[in-house]
Amino acid sequence: MLTHQAAEHIVDTYMRCLSEGDLEGIMALYADDATVEDPVGSGVLAGKAAIREFYGHTVAMDITAERTGAVRCAANEMVFPFLVHARTADMAITYEIIDHFVVDGEGRVVSMRAFWSEANIRH
Repeated sequence: MLTHQAAEHIVDTYMRCLSEGDLEGIMALYADDATVEDPVGSGVLAGKAAIREFYGHTVAMDITAERTGAVRCAANEMVFPFLVHARTADMAITYEIIDHFVVDGEGRVVSMRAFWSEANIRH
C-alpha cells in the first residue's frame, strides 16, 4: 500500500520536474505500460512513447508547477491540486488542475488523469 510520505514524494518530484523541464525525470515516474488522459475526455495516451511525446511538448514551454493543497491518498491512488503557470512572449496563462495518479507496487505511475477545463484557465 502507498504511504502518504511516498505519495507526497511522487507529487513533489512531478512538480519539480515539470518546473525544471526535466523530461527524463517525468518519464522515470511512469511505468512502461502507463496511460495519461490530460484533460479527462480528450483521449487516453498509452505507453511510454506516447507519454514522452505529450510531455515533450509540455516541457518545451516556459512553465512552472506548484502544488496548492494536500495530497490525498488511499490504497495505491492519489489526487492533488496544483497550478501550472505558462508564459509566452505576449501572455501568461494559469491552469488550475487536479491530477489523479494510480501507482503500481513499485511506486510507478500506471495511470494519470488530469481534471481541468476551459473554466479552470486564467488569462
